[in-house]
Formats: sequence, structure tokens, C-alpha cells
Amino acid sequence: MTSKDEDSNSDQRLSLRVTQLESLLEVAHVLNSSLRLDEVLQMVMEKAITVLNAEAGSVWLLEEEYIVPKVAMGPRSDGLKGLKLKRGEGIAGQVIEKGQHLLISDVRNDSQWASRFDQSTGFITTSIMCVPLKAKEKSIGCLQLLNKQGGLFDEDDLNLARAFAGQAAMVIDNSRLYTNQRTLFLSMIKALALALALDARDPYTSGHSERVSQYSLVIAEQMGLSRTEKEKLQEAALLHDIGKIGVRDDVLLHEGPLSDEAWEKLKKHPEIGESILREVVPGELVKSLRLGALFHQERYDGKGYPQGAKGEEIPLAARIIAIADTFDAMTTDRPYRKGLPREIALSEIARCAGSQFDPELAKIFVVGMQKTKGDV
Repeated sequence: MTSKDEDSNSDQRLSLRVTQLESLLEVAHVLNSSLRLDEVLQMVMEKAITVLNAEAGSVWLLEEEYIVPKVAMGPRSDGLKGLKLKRGEGIAGQVIEKGQHLLISDVRNDSQWASRFDQSTGFITTSIMCVPLKAKEKSIGCLQLLNKQGGLFDEDDLNLARAFAGQAAMVIDNSRLYTNQRTLFLSMIKALALALALDARDPYTSGHSERVSQYSLVIAEQMGLSRTEKEKLQEAALLHDIGKIGVRDDVLLHEGPLSDEAWEKLKKHPEIGESILREVVPGELVKSLRLGALFHQERYDGKGYPQGAKGEEIPLAARIIAIADTFDAMTTDRPYRKGLPREIALSEIARCAGSQFDPELAKIFVVGMQKTKGDV
């Protein structure tokens, strides 16, 4: 090769590196200025395919028990819509599961290849480069590029793909966090509006949920629960009675003992509450709230409702709320009776330890309340 040819090749390589760098900088600009996940993924995919000279590509994200294609570009890419992989399935599944890249020159000789996707879309895959998307050392998805045009993917391609994947993963994680918090906030506003409406229906129970929340935190503090655990407990306690919004006024506001029929209607409020909170999304973030609503009327001995759960079958938050709820009910004045003095109510909590209440939690509550000396 002549010196002139070498200079020409060197210029081409330099030009390619400049193009690659410009693409990375352009993606970085979008990543740092947008939390719109679709926009971010579209940009990453478009630049990665162009710079790495791939025929097609896709970004797969882990969502609960499945891996789904969020963005796909190239021939027949529309055929991926609605398709999904199980955890660990296919090359994408393995890359996400193990958190390690894969370079495969011929997928026909690879047992991990999920060929059903080509069969479904009509696209023919030959070679693959797949790199994990990692956020906080955890694989959240993968960037997959198919069929390098004019050759096979190499180590230089892999390094560039990792750069795209690293930037994308960071913003995908931030975008998800923002989206989840925003969605949860809006959903919680709706649920709290119902809770406020509930208190407004019965002035004698106004503030009940807030007091139950504070009493619950007495136990949490004594147990040394983490900040996150205490926050979830507080939220669950605030909404434990949300299901009473579905109970008729003639039952909810009845003064004195309820008839058997009315009592059965009132006993439905834990299930109503759970069904209301089931509408709050993302569901996984409010699981503790749902369980608090559903289980707070269960008894440690299994004689509670609605499911007759007993012992540690009852979630911890619900066992705590049950104590706080009962204590507030005993110490609050009602039209048909005066509230019990604090010390008598605490002695009742202690007496019912092991039957109505978790014995350890009951003991912790009594000790904690004695320490507060009326500050709660």
C-alpha cells in the first residue's frame, strides 16, 4: 500500500471517529435535556443504527416478568409491536439477566436465539450485537443491533454501543423515576381526596386517619424501621379506612350497635379500600397501601375479617395499623360514649396481645406510648 493510500485510510478513519463523536454528543444533549422516554430511545436507536452501520436495531426494557421492545427500527420492525420475551429468554434475555454483552456472528448456530421473532416479523437476522442497559449496577434492558452491513460487528463497534447504552440507561432510569413519582403523586391526590371526603362525612372521626398514622409511627420508631419503611407505613395508615367511602351513611354514621345486616356491610370496607387503591399506579409502589387497607381488620388469632388471616400471614404494616386503629377508636369521644382514658386503653391493648394483636407489637406500642406521655 502506498503512502498516499495510507493517508487516505487514515483520513477516513478520522472522519468516521469525528462522525461517531458528533453522534454521541448529539445524543448526550437530548439525554440531558429531556425526560421523555420515547424521545430518548428514538434518538439513541436512530444514531446507533446509523453510526454502527446496522440494518436494524431495538431497545428492550425489563418490565416486571417480561422484556418488551420499546423502540425498534429497520425492515419489518413494526412486527415487533405487542411481542415480548420472558425473563432470560433469547439473546436479549440472557444479556439482561447476566449483565454481559454478546457478539454473535451467526445466530443460526446459537441456541439462545429466539427465532420465533424472525418467524413472526419476516425479518432475517444473521448477526447480533447486544449490550446491557445498566442503571445503578442493575440491568434494566438492552440495546440490540442487527446485521452490520458490509461485515461483522467488532470490538470498536462494541465500545461505541456501550457508550450509547450507558447514556441511555442513565436517563431511562431517571425518566422512570420521575414518571413513577409523578404518576403516584397524581393518583395519591385522588385517593387522599376520597379520604378527606370520608372525614367530612363524620365529624366525630375527623382526624382519625392522621392519628392512626402517628400512633403507627410510635411502633415504627421503637422497632427501628428504616426511613422508607416508616414512610410507607405512614401512607398506609393514612389510607387504611379509605374503603369506608363505599359504605352507606346509614351504616357508617349509625349511632350505637349495628344490626347484623349493617355490620356485614361495614365489614366490606377493607375490600372496597383495596379495590380503590388497586387503581393507583404504578401498582408496585403502592402495594403496602393496598395491604394495609385490606388486612387492618384481621386479628392475630385469625378471627378477624375479611380473610381470616392470622399471625404473620397478616402483613407487618397491617398488624401495626390494627393496634393504632383500635387505640384511637377507644380513646375518641363519640355521641353515644366517651372515649376511654389513655392508660385504660393501653391496658386493653396489652390484654388483647396474642389474640387480637401481635403480642410483640402490642408490647412495643404500650412501652412507646408510655414514653411519649401524651405527646402523640
